[in-house]
Amino acid sequence: MTDHSDSTDATKPDYDKILDDLYLLQKKLSPTGRVNEPIELPEQPSDEDIDSLEIPILTESLDQEIDSEHQARKVFDEAQHHLFDSADGESAIDEAKINAIVNKLMTRMRPKMEQLLREKIRAKVIERFNREN
Repeated sequence: MTDHSDSTDATKPDYDKILDDLYLLQKKLSPTGRVNEPIELPEQPSDEDIDSLEIPILTESLDQEIDSEHQARKVFDEAQHHLFDSADGESAIDEAKINAIVNKLMTRMRPKMEQLLREKIRAKVIERFNREN
């Protein structure tokens, strides 16, 4: 039983030695060499001090993001304003433009429509002749 406890003690670190090493390191690093001397902490920061803290890189990137967001909103608002203003005012397409487009479509589609109409009429005529005979 004692062999088992000896083996676990061998694997555990020596905490007393580690604490002694840390105490010695603290002595070496302290400016006066005194360890138990009370440490003076700075005053608690006020809200004004916290507000004045700025990290330049973060502040710049945050400002850029805010500016780009405002710019995007401004462009969107202008586009929306332009869209609805032109809808309220005169129509973008007047009657002359509409008639011109319809006329072009009719001239392109007329041969095909005439052919379809001719085939329909022919089929009706054939059907009627078949009924009469």
